[in-house]
Amino acid sequence: LKDKYLALYFSAHWCPPCRAFTPVLSAAYTKLKAERPDDFELVFVSSDRDQSGFDEYWGEMTFCALPFEDRAAKNGLAKRFKVQGIPKLIILGPVPAGGGDRPLINDNLRPVIEAGDFSDFPFHKKPYGDLDASGGEDINDKKCLVVFHENGDDDEQEEVVDVVKAVAEERNDGDDISYYWCTNPKGLGGRVREVIKMKAIGEDPLVVLLDVPDQGGFYVSEESDFSKESVMKFLSAPGERKQM
Repeated sequence: LKDKYLALYFSAHWCPPCRAFTPVLSAAYTKLKAERPDDFELVFVSSDRDQSGFDEYWGEMTFCALPFEDRAAKNGLAKRFKVQGIPKLIILGPVPAGGGDRPLINDNLRPVIEAGDFSDFPFHKKPYGDLDASGGEDINDKKCLVVFHENGDDDEQEEVVDVVKAVAEERNDGDDISYYWCTNPKGLGGRVREVIKMKAIGEDPLVVLLDVPDQGGFYVSEESDFSKESVMKFLSAPGERKQM
């Protein structure tokens, strides 16, 4: 395995979201292995409560597993990769030529698998994405730009996606800030809108900079137009700080 990209799937039989995602992952694994038989592997790391639960659950999978009895290895992996909830899917690079730990390539691979596009293997983490697909995993950890446009038509929403990507790529500061678009009125964006007390969905894009680590601060763009330039301007001078 040391020369292969290695994905780890932290999951359990008793977890309903895990049970829903596992068939999707199994199908994706079968497709990926057909395309990449020599440089990729996936391992199930079980949080099941007993051997019988593990056996039943693993029987539904198309990939290999860490033996259930090896609880020390499971606990060590969960601690190393800061697994706080399941399902969690990560991917690691091959073992370096000089030895040492595998590099972590992406610690949130689930949205990639659910999207079904595997052309960007090995799926290096990008600083931008759909807010729903991301699960908002880093909202509590760093600044996050979110552009809401739930009422936009297909072309308008596509423009939002293109602008967010362009801003993220030009600023190239993904360690400090994440960039998201939100086009689903019923998903995570609705909960974010509720927290910032901006539940009314308008006809124009709403550009917000969340700064939860700063005791729940956020900023709202007052730019009259929506473009890469206007978003860049907002980020350079976000204006008045508001409180969640």
